[in-house]
Amino acid sequence: MNIRAKAYWLIDKLKGGKVRRYCNEINRCLNDGISGDDLQLKKILEWAVNNTSFYAKYSSFKSLRDFPIIDKSIIRENTDDMIAIGFDKNQMFKQITSGSTGTPLVTYQDPQKRLRARADTIVFSDIAGYHLGTKLYYSRVWNEANYKSKLQCVTENIVMQDSSNLGEDALNKFIKQLEEDRSEKSVLIFASSLSALYYHMKKYNITTSARVNCFITMSESLPDEVRHGIEKIFDTNVISRYSNVECGIMAQQLVGSDDYIINTSSFHIELLKLDIDEPAGNGEIGRIVVTDLNNKGMPIIRYNTGDCGVISCVSVDGKDKLYFTRIDGRIVDCVYSTSGDLLSPVIVINTMWKYTDIKQFQFIQNGKKDYLLKLNLDGEEEYGKIDNLLMDLKEYTGDDAIIDVEYVNEIPLLASGKRKQVINNYKK
Repeated sequence: MNIRAKAYWLIDKLKGGKVRRYCNEINRCLNDGISGDDLQLKKILEWAVNNTSFYAKYSSFKSLRDFPIIDKSIIRENTDDMIAIGFDKNQMFKQITSGSTGTPLVTYQDPQKRLRARADTIVFSDIAGYHLGTKLYYSRVWNEANYKSKLQCVTENIVMQDSSNLGEDALNKFIKQLEEDRSEKSVLIFASSLSALYYHMKKYNITTSARVNCFITMSESLPDEVRHGIEKIFDTNVISRYSNVECGIMAQQLVGSDDYIINTSSFHIELLKLDIDEPAGNGEIGRIVVTDLNNKGMPIIRYNTGDCGVISCVSVDGKDKLYFTRIDGRIVDCVYSTSGDLLSPVIVINTMWKYTDIKQFQFIQNGKKDYLLKLNLDGEEEYGKIDNLLMDLKEYTGDDAIIDVEYVNEIPLLASGKRKQVINNYKK
């Protein structure tokens, strides 16, 4: 154990050892299988109806299904009513996320929830290969809202890596930085940024001597080619994490597995059908709806994350464990074929794999049969393989799809710091 980790656990012990206790609970749940969170779920539901004006009307509930499905717009409109009696939102931790639209969403977490979130991070990071106190390169767009001071960076052993520029010079600088830093380190990075790094290294046949414990990706779906390619280039593990700012870490891939083990110790996860509020069937894609079991200051119950996936119960050594076998990203980023079938954005992303000479792309559905493909060719005016590319896309969208092509100089960043590769303006 390194000095920073020892110091952290000493301070935690002096404060009552709550984070250590939470870590033990989370690990025990992951090891023992489905814990049956019925008691904790009942406690948070009873707390919500007894202590918030928003949920007070559901005081006669018999089960979780008696509560409404909420989303970002409902939270924005009812924030004050969702704050529990006895809690001052000005004294709680404010979480701000712009989401895909750029419209800010503000939620609040009480001190105990913050400790629980820290424990989740410690446990799941340790599983991935990033250990408390060791160096973390945190790649994202840094601004006034999330910028860390020099003291914070030193204390937390974090290197703020700016991902706003994914040009060749910036990527080469990042590779060199990782190579020159011989300390134990891991990288937390957007999936789209890691994809840019991989395709850059592949294009120029770049090898590296950098030693990285693991890459942990977040926010977007990561193509299998990128995951396995980075693992081969850096001789390390690439782990995808399913989390959001509002709640925390809800699931994460295990080393050597494509499935995501669900954090049933901290969250109750439902998978509902895409068009009605009924449970999705076994192996059926559905909407991911989460209930936070720990935030008493602002209870988040049956929150539609905007993502979709598939859940399976897997028996491991005689213990039943819940896994996401598929997470497709935000449901607004799913598009439809001309016949009305829902398509995963991963289909579009995977189709683009072989077109590595395209610097950036964005695929937009504007109507039932109308699509727009934006291409950034790094200065070139036309794409020589456009007919083949459109043919590949129409294999999924339909032969009668009308796909217009627009050549651009840049795919702009969203307010969240992400570049959205697939957009649905047709059905939301």
